[in-house]
Amino acid sequence: MKDLRGKNAIVTGASRGLGVYIARTLAERGVNLALVARSADQLEDTRRACESMGVRAIGIAADVTSLDDQRRLVAEAEREFGTIDILVNNAGIEVVSAFNDLEAEQIEDIIRTNLTSAIRLTKLVLPSMLSRRSGAIVQVASMAGKSPIPYNTIYAATKAGLVNFAGSLQAELDGTGVISSVVCPGFVSDAGMWAYHEAQGAKLPRTLGTVSPQKVANGVIKAIAGHPEVIVASGPMRPLLALGDLMPGFRFTVLRRLGVAKAFKTEADRHAAASAGRATPAKETERADATSDR
Repeated sequence: MKDLRGKNAIVTGASRGLGVYIARTLAERGVNLALVARSADQLEDTRRACESMGVRAIGIAADVTSLDDQRRLVAEAEREFGTIDILVNNAGIEVVSAFNDLEAEQIEDIIRTNLTSAIRLTKLVLPSMLSRRSGAIVQVASMAGKSPIPYNTIYAATKAGLVNFAGSLQAELDGTGVISSVVCPGFVSDAGMWAYHEAQGAKLPRTLGTVSPQKVANGVIKAIAGHPEVIVASGPMRPLLALGDLMPGFRFTVLRRLGVAKAFKTEADRHAAASAGRATPAKETERADATSDR
């Protein structure tokens, strides 16, 4: 899908983080937007910014983990725009923690938000796209879906699920006119989850580097255009990813020597202290409309 002007899109997780950049970038290209997050008030700034670019934009307060809310938001978007041409499954949460310290409810919440909700929303919009032989579905995953991340096990598992869901679906949809693609951001500066961790004092090894949130938004446009998998990461991460695919055991050496494991263990320890009441819990990290940014 190359010419986006006049198309209609649903973007989840649009009230903060990378979702704001994705929504604005789509609006710049003439896409009408149904913006989704739990709070309509938090969506208003994004909605107004998109409308100022000459497109139609509505905010829909919905919990993407609720099937009833998903059905309602799709119905509202179709009622407003007629058809949905693009779905960007962007909402995601994480809890940086040792796996053994995670509560069962936290595990289920991450899986429902990051993976199950995206699969369900895809299922809801796909029949209409197939009948029109046109549409694009983009999953915003993460580099954590391409390589193991210690102290972020469930998050990484859900993102790996999104990567393979998008790829498997694209193989099914070949020749139908409908595109299934995935965007895998690395560490993102200024917006999203890693930016939050940095604000709390987390340090990323300089050798890995970061990418801008605008580059991630541009990656979504590339995915809509038909690229099945778009990796948005700094230069050093690409050869390391390729090497890890060739020698899986080497990944753990890289994670240790580059300081990635240490950085996430530090965050996990901070989270454990917060949960124990020795610091203010990072609620927006545990339940946020920001997208994945690893």
